[in-house]
Amino acid sequence: MKTQYYFLIAVALIAVGIVLTACTPPVSSEPCMFTLNDSATAYRLPDNTSDVFGTASSGETFEALARTADGWLGFDPGVAQAGNIGLAHHRWIKLNATVSPSCLESVCLVTLEEVEADVAASGG
Repeated sequence: MKTQYYFLIAVALIAVGIVLTACTPPVSSEPCMFTLNDSATAYRLPDNTSDVFGTASSGETFEALARTADGWLGFDPGVAQAGNIGLAHHRWIKLNATVSPSCLESVCLVTLEEVEADVAASGG
């Protein structure tokens, strides 16, 4: 029984390590900031059917920490979230922002599956 417990912990730690290495922050002297042109709904995952986290107002500025190929931006919402780290801590908006085009190229490109795996690994 103890062996099975240790095995499950080891598998979970390996999974978290794999997910966290999937998005290594780029080396850049300046963060990639974006400012909302209009109010936007922030979701838990980069998916319109995901749970809604809240609304970000027009004019708010955030740092883009991750992005998806289909136009979602992940950012730190600035609130504590017990146990959520890495991609699981990000909240997501569909791109509706003023962003320097070269800036987004330096932001980690992730998939919905990677975000879901990180959320599952963090117990969310």
